[in-house]
Amino acid sequence: MKNFSVEADGALFEFNTMNIQRLQLFQVYVTHNGEKKRFHMQVNEQGDFKITDPQSCPEEYHRTEEQLSKAIQIYGKP
Repeated sequence: MKNFSVEADGALFEFNTMNIQRLQLFQVYVTHNGEKKRFHMQVNEQGDFKITDPQSCPEEYHRTEEQLSKAIQIYGKP
């Protein structure tokens, strides 16, 4: 089930919540060089979402972390 999608840095990111009760953990999918990649973003104590497994996220998208965190806070509400 896809919750929402956001375009950032020229790529389409698809977000799937892992917790239907509150904003906590998301699977994020992005197509990179023709291959679908999956990584996770989880909320920290400050309420920001961070990439939990940077090795799974194509390095060129690491800089979108803050933008993706804001997208979760806007569009990810249960």
